[in-house]
This record gives sequence, C-alpha cells and structure tokens, in this order.
Amino acid sequence: MFKLAWSLPQDRNEFDPGVSGVCPGVWRGREALYFENKLAAPVLLRDEIGLDRFRLQAEIACPGPVGFIGLVFGARDADNFELVYVSPAYKDYPGEIQYDPFMNGSSTWQIYNGPRYQAPAPFAPGEWTKLALDVQPHSVSIYVGETGEPQLVIPNLQHGRCSGRIGVWGYLPGYIRNLSVEEIQEVPPAPVHGTVTDPDKLSADSFVTEWTVSEPYSRDGHPIPAGKRKVVVEENGTLNLNRLYKSEAGTSVRAECRFTLPEERESVLSFGYSDHIRLWVNEEEVYGGAWKWGPPESDGRIRPGHAAVSVRWKAGLNTIRAEVASEEVMFGWGLCVRTGLPGLSYLSDED
Repeated sequence: MFKLAWSLPQDRNEFDPGVSGVCPGVWRGREALYFENKLAAPVLLRDEIGLDRFRLQAEIACPGPVGFIGLVFGARDADNFELVYVSPAYKDYPGEIQYDPFMNGSSTWQIYNGPRYQAPAPFAPGEWTKLALDVQPHSVSIYVGETGEPQLVIPNLQHGRCSGRIGVWGYLPGYIRNLSVEEIQEVPPAPVHGTVTDPDKLSADSFVTEWTVSEPYSRDGHPIPAGKRKVVVEENGTLNLNRLYKSEAGTSVRAECRFTLPEERESVLSFGYSDHIRLWVNEEEVYGGAWKWGPPESDGRIRPGHAAVSVRWKAGLNTIRAEVASEEVMFGWGLCVRTGLPGLSYLSDED
C-alpha cells in the first residue's frame, strides 16, 4: 500500500504555509508545528497525492481550553477545501469534532452545524491525541483518540468528489505533528439518510427551497446589480452565500422567492441568518437584526428557529425578500427560512 509520512516540523518545506504564520514549536517535549493563525489559513502539501481513498492522520494538541486544530483534504486552493477540526473539552463540555468546508475563503461552521456535522470527541486540553480521517471519493469518516469506530461520518462532501491537496490547519493556539497519508481500500458508501439535498422533503418541512439571488453590492447606498441567479438551498435548507460569492465586510445580496396561494392563510414564518438581515413579506418590512459570533450571548450559527414572525398571506401572489449582509467575512454568510406552509412551489422570473 502507498504511504507517505512527515514528522513536522522537520520537513515543513514540503508544505506551503501561505499566510498561516505557522512555525516550529515544542509541546510537552515533542517537536511540532505551532499555529496561532488568526487568519484561519491552511498549510498545504505542495503536491497532490493522487489517491481517491486514503487515511489522513496526525497527532494534535491544544495547550488550553480554546483552540481548533485539524486536517485538510480535497483542497482546490487555499480558499476552497474540505476541513475537519477538533476543539478541546471545556468545563462540562466534551471535546468536539466539526466538519467545516471552506468556501471562497470563509469558514462555514455557522452554516453546517448540528449533529450532521458535529460530534463529541475525547480531546482534553494539553494532551496529545490522534486524529484520523478515512477519506473516500464522496465521504469522510472521523476518528479521535484510540477508537475503532468513527465518531462522525460525513456521507456527502460539500465540495463534491474529493480531489486536490492535503494539509494541516489551526486557529488559535494549537500543535500538530507526525502527519501521514496511507492508501486504503474502497468501502461501501455510507447510507446518506437524507443528507443529500431533497427538495421534496425540505418543502414538506416548509423550508424555502429556491431563491433568486442578486449579485453582491455594497450596503453603502450603491445600486443593486441587475444580475441575478436561481439558487437551490443546501441539504439542511440553508441558502449558503459563501458557496456563491467571496465574503467582504459590508457586502450584501438580495434573495427573493415568490409563490401563490388559492386563499388567505396565516402561519408563523421562522428563520435563521448570519450576519445581518432585513426581511420583507409582500413589500412590508417585518424584521431586521444581526446574529454573529459573540460568545456566550451569540454564536452566529444559522438555525431555522432563531427568529419568527406571524404572517397573514394573501390569496394569489406572495413574496419573501431578504437583504443579507456579511460583516464577519471569515465565517458563514447565509439564510434559512420556513414559511409554515408545507409543499409550496416557487415561481421563476419567467412565471
């Protein structure tokens, strides 16, 4: 079987550090690469490994209770890659695995949250711990510590079929050493249990499944661009703007959906967003607010029940329009909406 190994930091010249600021370090007597990396940039192997199925493994440590350290695979470039990281246990909270695909230079953990994408794991502050990823063309199984069973399986990689470079990643203080990659055998695809986007199921749960999205524009009074596109939501019902555009502070887009009803109806419209939103129903503004990373009061994760308003819908044509602005830049940017009206069909611009 094909296998490669890097002790790190001795052979770090085989990797491109980019703007990560990574440097040699020592933790508990073991040499390693040390991250502070407040830019959350990856360190990528300069060459592709040319494998479809492989185990990517390293030893990781975070010196304190706050830190994030992990492994990169399927990297198209330094702005677009698959990432799995682990954060250490803190007080009554266990360590945690997070699947966090970077898109157009932004981390998307605020979009991909909940048990599909996160799981508890044994990762104590200060302790060296093994992190292993079994990567298949469309999936990854994640192991933390000396477990024989994965703590988390992602059956549907968000960048599609895995190809590209591997690497390491850290945000805030963390160490990583003894990276290796080894070819593994094909395994039967994991059951996806509805994790691939299923518009019918999402519609039955009253999610808005289709949006017409503008090109980005500045919130500082600039005109809204004429260009727009039809976008289908992610598997969890979220409109992921990071997938569409590079995030910049003060950048906004408009997202709109239209549908018809045979008669007047009342329902509760519930929604989640990040970072800032204004929301209109039938041209009446019904909500405005901000939701960003600001612990412990807020985490900026997009959840469909974050906010809600009561709506009386018209017979005939109805519209929902949102202006969603990016402020954090490096984290998630998007929107999810549930109308409380299951099974809607949405109109296109031609209708």
